[in-house]
Amino acid sequence: MQSEQPKYQIGMTVSACLWLGLFPLLQGGTYARITNDKWFIMLVLTAFTFLCFLAGLIPPDHAVPAGAAGGAGKSPRTGISHNRLISLILASALLLWTVVSCLFSGYGPDTWWLGGSARYEGLATQLCYCVLFACFFFSRVSLKPVLLSAAAGVTVFFVIVLLQRHGVNPLGLYPSGRSFEQNPEFQGTIGNVDMGTGYLLLLAGLFLYGILRFFISSETFWLSFRTNVRNLRPRSFLLIIAYSAALILTVYLIVTMNVQFGAVSLAVLFLFTLLRFIPKKRRLPVLLFVILLVLLAVWFWPGSSGGVWELHEILHGRGRLSFGSDRVAVWLYSLRLAGESPFLGGGSGTFAYRFNQYIADRGLVVPNEQDGRKLPDYFDNPHNEYVAQLTDHGLPALLLFLGLLFFAVFRRHDGWFPLLTPCSAAVLCYAVQAFFSFSVCIVAPMFWVLLGLSFTEQE
Repeated sequence: MQSEQPKYQIGMTVSACLWLGLFPLLQGGTYARITNDKWFIMLVLTAFTFLCFLAGLIPPDHAVPAGAAGGAGKSPRTGISHNRLISLILASALLLWTVVSCLFSGYGPDTWWLGGSARYEGLATQLCYCVLFACFFFSRVSLKPVLLSAAAGVTVFFVIVLLQRHGVNPLGLYPSGRSFEQNPEFQGTIGNVDMGTGYLLLLAGLFLYGILRFFISSETFWLSFRTNVRNLRPRSFLLIIAYSAALILTVYLIVTMNVQFGAVSLAVLFLFTLLRFIPKKRRLPVLLFVILLVLLAVWFWPGSSGGVWELHEILHGRGRLSFGSDRVAVWLYSLRLAGESPFLGGGSGTFAYRFNQYIADRGLVVPNEQDGRKLPDYFDNPHNEYVAQLTDHGLPALLLFLGLLFFAVFRRHDGWFPLLTPCSAAVLCYAVQAFFSFSVCIVAPMFWVLLGLSFTEQE
């Protein structure tokens, strides 16, 4: 009689707990070098994860339970679902194209290996992301301890932010002469609130669907809801309370950090969650109605500032390069830059050199103010992860990356509608905020961990 293999891999589960619970809190004690410190911590944790993965190969066991494939057919050669096989091919092709892009770059390894800016988004970091994705893609991780670790982590993060907002400088993160009152754009152990919001959005999707998975076990929501509520055990109620408390803290921090793409990403997450509760045939009409309602609200918006007003102005043909804190200018110029090397891009982490040289050579200007408000006019990335893929690695890399996100979000689906799970919901939130933010080792490793887990997580 064959011995039964363990359902979950302890080492990889511990690793996932460290990434989602501890990594966000680790830093070097100052915002002045937080990216450098996070990058070093990422290297150490990536090495630890790889060792845990290797340990899990003894004895070798790559098989994924049938339930993880969401009922999809399996490849007779690989034993994994067709969706996962396609996703693995996409990820492998993305890695290959990234390497080729660097090898054929106009810059040398001294630029693209670590990257041409303090973001450390060179090929070395891209390889770390791919290692994390592959390790978790081929592993079986128990989500319960991961969710609890993430909940503990965000609770500590919340306490630190709250102390900072009340004039305390825990961990000495603000350098001498700095404080929350002077620099509210830096909070918590993540640093910049844009990055902090990206981290919190990952957790928002994770916690929300960590709660819902106690109630939803099939495509028919109300039937599974009634059945699962009756079958809930006392321990499950405690977990629901813990996840709910963590979700409340997470949403509170996202809202109070006042980063506009945080509200947009939450709106998308909650919209798709609400659509899950209504009959299938009404989902598309409701979605189209909501989109139309939003467009009408933006069209008739009477405001004079803010993101909604800027979108209102753009729809009325009165857009400015300075909109979105100069994102409009940077996106426009970046797309023009991408046209110079549309297939291979310029190589990992070369954007800062290429972009600023490009606008200088052509006499282009990034506005430094809007209606008297100062704006940054130097950019080392396009503040859009999709545009960054295009400029750094070319159009094929962008399409491969989009395909990977698509298969993660739609791994389980009901027609056109994605049946989100904790990790795929986190991926959806990240995908939305990626339109306005950028990849950096402070947050991106957690995304790649969750992206890998989204293909193997259990209901």
